[in-house]
Amino acid sequence: MKRITAAAALAAAALTLAACGSSSTTAGSSASSATSAAASAGSSATSGSAASGSAVAAPAGLISDGEVSLCIDPEYAPMEYYENGTSGDPIGFDADGARALAELWGLPLTFQVTTFDGLMPALQAKRCDILWSALYMSEERLQVADATAFMNTGPGLIVPTGSAIATADDLSGKTVAVQGGGANEKTLVDLSAEFEAAGKAPITVQPYPKTAETVAAVTNGKADALIETDVACADMVSKSGGKLTIAPGVFPTETQFGVFTVKGSPMSAAVAEGIATLTENGTLATIAEKYGLDPSKIPAAS
Repeated sequence: MKRITAAAALAAAALTLAACGSSSTTAGSSASSATSAAASAGSSATSGSAASGSAVAAPAGLISDGEVSLCIDPEYAPMEYYENGTSGDPIGFDADGARALAELWGLPLTFQVTTFDGLMPALQAKRCDILWSALYMSEERLQVADATAFMNTGPGLIVPTGSAIATADDLSGKTVAVQGGGANEKTLVDLSAEFEAAGKAPITVQPYPKTAETVAAVTNGKADALIETDVACADMVSKSGGKLTIAPGVFPTETQFGVFTVKGSPMSAAVAEGIATLTENGTLATIAEKYGLDPSKIPAAS
C-alpha cells in the first residue's frame, strides 16, 4: 500500500467541541448510531498531556505513537483527490478535514492510500487509525466499525443530457454504471430485484473499480446512467462539457458520510469529540466552501 507523508497540516481555528440507498441509515439514525458508538469506546479517549502547540491531548489507541494514519482513496473529487491529478498529496474535503483533526491533536498525519473496496478491510486490519474517505454510514458498516457523521448526503443519478430517465422506475431494463464494492451498488441490486419481483425488466448493474470509469461508460454509450453520491455528481457533470446532467430526486438523500474507526477503539470517542470541535469552530464549513460544497450539509455538533 502506498504511503504518503501529508503536507503541512491545516491550522485549526479557535476552539469551542459524514456508500447508500436501501442499505443506508437516515440522517437522524446515523447520527444517533455514531454518537452511541463513540460513547461506547469509553471515557479514556485521550492519553497524556496535550502536545506542544495542540489544542487537546493526543488520543489513546494510535497504531503508531506520535502520528495519525488515515485510510483514503484519492479518486473522488471534490472529497479526496490528488493535487496534480494522479500524483502529489491528496487534497479535498476529507483529506483537509483529516489534516485539521490531526492538527487539533498536535500530531502529523500520514496517508494510507488504498482502493475503494479495500478501505474498510484496511481499517479492520488496523493499517490506519481512521478511515475518512466519503463512505456512507450504512447499516452494514456500522455493524463492523464505529463512525462519526460529518456530512449529510445521499445517492444521485447522472444521465446523458436529453435522457428521458427521471424516476427510479425508469431504470427498469437499463444499464447503470457504479463504482463497485459500495452501498450504491447494493442500491441498484436491490432495486433490480424489486423490478423482477414485479415482473419488470431488471437493471443491468455495471460495476467499475473507479468513478472515472463510470463516467466514461455513460459518455461512451456503454451505460444509460451512473449512480454516485450527490456531492460528487455536481463535480462530474461540471467536467462533462455539457454531455451529462443530474436526474434530480431519483433516490432519497437522507444518509450521511462518516469518519470510521475500529469498533470499540478509544479513537472512536476522540474522533467524535474532534469532529464536534471542528464543526463548532467553523473549520469544516470553511473547508467545504474551499471545495465548492454546501456548508449547510455539515450536521450540527452533538
